[in-house]
Amino acid sequence: MIVGKDIVTTYNDRIINDGANFHIKSGEIYGLLGGSGSGKTTLLKTMIFLKKPSSGSVKIGGVDIWRASLKEQESIKLQMGVMFQFGALFSNMSVLDNIGIMLREYSEFSQNDIDEVAKMWLIKVGLKPNAMSLYPSELSGGMKKRVALARALALSPRVLFLDEPNSGLDPISARAMDRLICEIRDSLGVTIVMVTHDVDSIFNILDRFLIVDNKKIVFEGDLKQALEFKDNPLKDLFMMR
Repeated sequence: MIVGKDIVTTYNDRIINDGANFHIKSGEIYGLLGGSGSGKTTLLKTMIFLKKPSSGSVKIGGVDIWRASLKEQESIKLQMGVMFQFGALFSNMSVLDNIGIMLREYSEFSQNDIDEVAKMWLIKVGLKPNAMSLYPSELSGGMKKRVALARALALSPRVLFLDEPNSGLDPISARAMDRLICEIRDSLGVTIVMVTHDVDSIFNILDRFLIVDNKKIVFEGDLKQALEFKDNPLKDLFMMR
């Protein structure tokens, strides 16, 4: 589904990712792991059109997204859903309007149909219908994340990108979010790419993952491979935390 090859990213003269190579399979839950400032979030940004690499390529569905035409890029973007770490909800919009905004912008549905689809996604992510008239300031942290997730799913994407979906959640809410992520993958067949530092998520829901350290990808594989690796990369990761 996604292939990164020899990716170099920089901010001014500072190298963030230095020759990153990875591949993400269709239908899997794939993690981007690393210590603070390691470059994992920057790597995510190269996949969602927020940070153009200085060199190298990112291919989604076989298309080099940073060298594609504007029309091709627009098509790829409409196949993506993104949930940002703190939700990035529009404060002046209700929950229902936040979820439906992508449909208003990119579909020809009537407002009534948009509201019905938004309600469907609201329920799909585990929120009750009475939440649809609330505003972001009236939501808990966990509810904001679920609304942001519903918005990311509104256009039925092929790939779902999640930035720290469990950050700021209590342990019970974090495990509930993990179950929801698995349910979404299993029921919709969507490929999920997530930045995370949550230990339980790493051990329980990731099919495969990469670990970024000192600008390089030091490991890519599954949990079994990581634990059998000569120098267990997970041990170093948790020590960094």
